[in-house]
Formats: sequence, structure tokens, C-alpha cells
Amino acid sequence: MFKFMLCLIAIFLLVSCTNNEDVQEEATQESVTVIDEASPVSVYFAIRENFDADRWQNFITISVDADDIITAISFDSISQLANSSRRHVAQLDSFQNLFEYDFHEQAYTLESSLIGTSRNDLADALLAAYTGDSVDFNINEFADLAHIALASAPVEQGLYVDGIYSSMLHTPDASLNYFVYLFVTNGHIQAVHFNAFNPDDSLKYDVFTASTIDEEITQWRYQAELFEKSLLTTQDPLAFTFCEDGFTADIPGFNINVTPFINLVTEALSQNPITNQ
Repeated sequence: MFKFMLCLIAIFLLVSCTNNEDVQEEATQESVTVIDEASPVSVYFAIRENFDADRWQNFITISVDADDIITAISFDSISQLANSSRRHVAQLDSFQNLFEYDFHEQAYTLESSLIGTSRNDLADALLAAYTGDSVDFNINEFADLAHIALASAPVEQGLYVDGIYSSMLHTPDASLNYFVYLFVTNGHIQAVHFNAFNPDDSLKYDVFTASTIDEEITQWRYQAELFEKSLLTTQDPLAFTFCEDGFTADIPGFNINVTPFINLVTEALSQNPITNQ
């Protein structure tokens, strides 16, 4: 009888321990949450269609997390030559570019104050941040672009690494050498500019300095602008088709050899950016 009681006690203890282990295992499984991936972030972007009087094209990039909280925001401008951003110029030499430096400092201060703000409260936060004379740049432009960006669908990351790209076409037998600048942000080509210079005197033939432009260069710049606009749409220089003589029907009004433009852009994008934005 005594042995029988000992057996019952042993069985009871064994069952109790097993049940406790099961309960502890269930409790452990219920209390541990494993997050396999980071909270998704959506990127919103807006850019002005035209350049302002100072030849800058304003744009804004806003990152918003799954809780609609702003995690990053950047307000900047692209030069009309596509070879710099306003914020980058400001940091190159703050003494030579004092206005751009002030713009950079004030934009940075404003952006920093907006981090952690709900996207729904951004307009009110901008209004509260504006003190009348503490910001020299047009804060209404900042607010307007932010509204346009957040009212649009999030942008998908494009094909390219952000930065400024450049390439030059060396033509020893020609009077001019041609080159291109491309400005990429969020992986997309946002600005492109073709230009030319005389290798003998390094004189740049710029569409904005009419005194140095003859009729041939004017016509070339017009054709270059047609290609630039088309490239902003296609985002791929290899998307253009052309005949053996180099002429393409893909760009309305374009009537010169397209292959130098394609080659310049392809070469530029095949290299690392000369400046990271």
C-alpha cells in the first residue's frame, strides 16, 4: 500500500511539472513579439515645372512612416544647368555663396523642427514655425510643394543612384565639344542639360548668354531641349529608337543625329555620380 501511494505521488508530480512547462512555454510564446522587418516608409516628392528668375527649380522630398509621422523632409533647388543643387552650392563656400548658405541654414532649421510631425498637422506646424523675419526664402513655396507632394501617390525608387552625373564628348576635328549634366534624386532623372564649349578658348556656349551664341548653336540648343524633355519622360536613354543615319521619330520636331545625345547620357549614367546629393 505504501509503495502504491508513492507511485501515485510520483505520477502526480510528473504530470504537474509537465503541465507547468506547457503553461510556461505558452506564456513565453504569447509574450514575445518578433518584428521581421522595419516599419515601411513612404516617400513623397514634388518639383516645380519651371525655373524661377534666379534659374532654380524648387523641389521637396518627404518621408512618412506607417503611422503618418514625418521621418525626413528636404527642401532644395536644382540649377537650370543641372550641375548643382542650391544646398550643395551653399556648403561649398559659405562666404562666396552667402545667400545660398542662409537658405541652407534656415531650411535645415525648419526641416528639423518638422521631424516627428504628423503629416496631417504639417500645414499648422509650418505656420507655427514661420516668425515673419526668421526665414528669408519663400516659406509659402515650401508649404505649397509639401501640400502637392503629400496629395500625390508615394514615389517608387528609380533606376539610378542619387547625385549629379556628367560626361563629355571629345571631338578633336570639331569646333565644339559637347557635354551633359544630369541631376538624379529618388533614383529618377529630374533635370538634364546639354551644353558645348570651344576647346581652343574654353568658352562655354550657354543658352543664357546670348552674346556668345550664333544661329547654329541656338538651333542646336533647341534640339537639345527637345531631347532633354523626352529623356525626363522616358528616364532611359536606350529607350529611343533611331535609323542608321541617327535620326529618330520618337521625339516630335527633333531633326538632328540623336546618337551623340544618347551616348553622352549613357556614358554619364554608367559612371559614379560626380557629386552625391
